[in-house]
Amino acid sequence: MKVAIRALLVMAIVAVPIVISAQTSSPTPPAAAVSPDPATPPAVPVAPPAPIIDDPMPMDLDGDGVVTAAEHAAGARALFEHMDADHDGRVTRAEMADFQRQVLGAAIPPVR
Repeated sequence: MKVAIRALLVMAIVAVPIVISAQTSSPTPPAAAVSPDPATPPAVPVAPPAPIIDDPMPMDLDGDGVVTAAEHAAGARALFEHMDADHDGRVTRAEMADFQRQVLGAAIPPVR
């Protein structure tokens, strides 16, 4: 189980800059309005494709090909701040589950 938790943390640390940059990128302009054809059923919404990871090491802030302890700590801090939705300095179970849904598409079930 420790391996799964570590894997989740690593994946989350890598995914946070991607999620944050996706949220801060400029929105695409709306498509032109088309009147629906009554004979055609409405389209089923499709989830957008997962973002392509351009940088396999987003925590490498100076781009030297290695992640220092300071860079890792900064990445972990950014991850924590992103998960702490109400910015109270604590991550609740609900905040963690919401973050997991954002990154993974589903929350990881708790260990019993």
